Amino acid sequence: MKIEYLQISGRNTSYAYATGRIRGLEKQLLKEGDFARIKEAEGLREVLQILSKTFPYSESMKKVEKDEEFEIGLEEELKRTYEDLRSFCPEPDLVDLFWFEYDFHNLKVLFRIYLQGKTSEPGKDLFISGTQDPQVLEEALRTRNFTALSPEFQGLLKESLSFVKENSHPQDVDSFLDRRLFKWLSFKVRNYSDPFLDELLQIKIDRFNLLSFLRIKFWKVSDEKKLLDRTLVDGGMVERERLLKLAGGSEELLARELENTDYGRAVEEVLKEEAQDSLVSLGKFFDEYILRHTKRGSYVTFGREPLVNYILLKKREIKNLRRILRGKMAGLSQSQIERYAYA
Repeated sequence: MKIEYLQISGRNTSYAYATGRIRGLEKQLLKEGDFARIKEAEGLREVLQILSKTFPYSESMKKVEKDEEFEIGLEEELKRTYEDLRSFCPEPDLVDLFWFEYDFHNLKVLFRIYLQGKTSEPGKDLFISGTQDPQVLEEALRTRNFTALSPEFQGLLKESLSFVKENSHPQDVDSFLDRRLFKWLSFKVRNYSDPFLDELLQIKIDRFNLLSFLRIKFWKVSDEKKLLDRTLVDGGMVERERLLKLAGGSEELLARELENTDYGRAVEEVLKEEAQDSLVSLGKFFDEYILRHTKRGSYVTFGREPLVNYILLKKREIKNLRRILRGKMAGLSQSQIERYAYA
């Protein structure tokens, strides 16, 4: 069994100050006992009362005027975290890599509205925590005036609009933006020449591809290979072409193909259940697998690892709070919430 922290070679001394700040922020992360109290709370109101007394959520939740608007507080916390990390990170663009997903989510929402010919505001469906102001994105798409956007996003919107002219189905647009996001991330990660970041991105691509593969497999569509071809992305440890060759085959083929990988057992369990809900357990597996990869940040002082590890821990924390709060609002039992919130 390899001991990862003994194999760390990072010596980026520019991160010495940033790591000191990160160690302080790590102490503010919610503990297991905090989550136990939150899960046991009677309802949405009680959870929000707990968070209102827990720093730093005590600040972010001040903007929540109604209990059912808790998403506003979570978004404020994501945005505050992004701005805080960027303020002291010696490579601010590295922080952006972990927030681009919110920009791309917003673009999916905006293009869906655009394709449907609606003029209504997207409102609560947009994240305010991305690197780009969602209102600026919406205005740029509506007016075709991109000057208020960064050069990269100007190019992305022009490319996306060109694609939409020939492919108007929302699912095609979503797949295009997914592929574009990972292509963008791959290009940016290469600039760091950092094996730690390279492997992290590969795992994230594997997560996306395997979840997409199984979701499409469960749909039982006739054009499975065609759908997979326009959905899967390049760059994972499990090659895209390797998965495409399995299109239309039995689930057992996938299980055998992956049995000697770190993902084999988790995928096998999903295939036994063969249900959309079982994909939740696979998502949980990958989230934990990614955190095992970044955990080396706990032992590094001079490197990017502590920053990246903290970002993923913080995002998991907010994701789990969102699951719990949504469960409380929907009136789910504690056992039901436990299934979908795994802090």
